[in-house]
Amino acid sequence: MDAEGVDARELARLVGRLPKMPPVQRAKAARELVDVAKRVLSLTADEAVVEALQSMTYKALAAELGTSEASVNKAVSRHRNPGMRDRRKS
Repeated sequence: MDAEGVDARELARLVGRLPKMPPVQRAKAARELVDVAKRVLSLTADEAVVEALQSMTYKALAAELGTSEASVNKAVSRHRNPGMRDRRKS
């Protein structure tokens, strides 16, 4: 399963279908959804950071999130350049 084209609502729909599946099918589908969920939730979080910055400073948002300004900046960069999300740290 690919995260491409899956948003938070679609992810919730897919997760909601799991209990109705036979056990083996459910196990396979759940494992496939783990990576999709991580990607969708990461995209959602980065989008929310960018939205929050319309009314907050980097410093204020970082304090509110309990993180650093650099982390806020990384979220903005990932949102603006989604290809960054797929790069692995070397």
